This record gives sequence, C-alpha cells and structure tokens, in this order.
Amino acid sequence: MSGGRVEEEKEHTKSEMLPTYPHHHHRQQHHLVLIHGIGHGAWCWYKIRCLLEASGYKVTCLDLKGAGIDQSDPNTILTFQDYNKPLINFLSNLPLDEKVVLVGHSVGGMSLTDAIHRFANKIHMAIYVAATMLEHGFSTHQDFKDGKPDLSAFGNVVKFIYGLGPDQPPTSAIMKENFQHQILYQMSTLENLNEFFQILNSQMSKSTPERKPEVCQTGDP
Repeated sequence: MSGGRVEEEKEHTKSEMLPTYPHHHHRQQHHLVLIHGIGHGAWCWYKIRCLLEASGYKVTCLDLKGAGIDQSDPNTILTFQDYNKPLINFLSNLPLDEKVVLVGHSVGGMSLTDAIHRFANKIHMAIYVAATMLEHGFSTHQDFKDGKPDLSAFGNVVKFIYGLGPDQPPTSAIMKENFQHQILYQMSTLENLNEFFQILNSQMSKSTPERKPEVCQTGDP
C-alpha cells in the first residue's frame, strides 16, 4: 500500500471520529426551561436567552412565585411548594409527548430536584449551574448545613421581613443593597448591573407601577 493511500485512510478515519455540528435549522430543537436563583427572576437570563434562541433553541424563562414580575406578595408564600408552583404548573401543562431540558441556578437547583421527582417522564435533562443539589431538599440538619451558603464573613447582610407579625418567624429576607454587588454580582460590571435593573424596572412598570424590584428570598429555604 502506498504511503499516500495510508495517509488518506488515516484522515478518513479521523474525520469519522470527529463530531459534526449541523446548521441549527436542521438540528433537533430542544426546549430549555431556565429557573432563576434566589432573589432573582426570569430577567436574569436575558443575555443567555438571546444567545440560545439565536442558535435555534426554544427557551422559556419562568418567574417563580413572588419573584421577578410575579404579582404575589412574597410575605404570603410560606412553603417551598407554593414558591415552586409556577414550574410545577408549567410542567403539568406540557403535552405528554414533550420533554424539556431544565436549567437551574443557585437555589433554583431545588426547583429542578422537586420537578424531577414529580415529572421525570417530561424531563430530557436537568442542568445544575452552580446550583443546590440535595436529593430530597432540606430534609435534615446536614441538608441545611450543605445547602445554605455561609455568609457570616460579610456580617449582617439581610433585612428580615415579618409578614405574620414580629413574634413569628420571618416570611422573607431582603439582601441589603450595599452587599448585593459584593455577594451576588461580584463578576458583573456596574454597566451590566445597570442594564439588568433597567430591564427589570421596565418589565415591572408594565406589570404594576407601584411594586419595586428587590433582591428577596421567599418561602422556606
């Protein structure tokens, strides 16, 4: 066999091993459902959403209850099940033959885990992006230890809201503004932050002019 023939066969074999990436118009369209982290909303995915849609993916970004532009009063959301209801309702209404790719960030991972236990047959894949991964949620003392970030080095970073009265457990918590960039947006430029909140303010003004955006935790952890 000539040297030229051997080299040609080697190149052909290598080309078969390499993955091929067809143009996105011809690829199977995946439906990605993006779940925000604590204190955020669907708005925080806006850059990623644009990139994914431009690549041919179908994308849904959900506001969990009391988050983003959802109209629910955060101080009336007392359980995780109530907080996660928008995702559960969305999956309940999916056609039986449709599967989605769930993507969760931060505490959004708990929403994914809850959905997996309920709708395994409707979930093609679950992607945890720096997200909480607890098999059964916050069920044990160790779960709380593993799943809650330790912010003690920053001091008192949140303001608690006692929607049921001062003698009852807090119903929500707002991260103080001077800690938000340091803890939540430490990898974002100030220009990006201004852009984020302009979008959020625009969305909320269309929804209800009297409600202001807050970095707020609602419901059970």
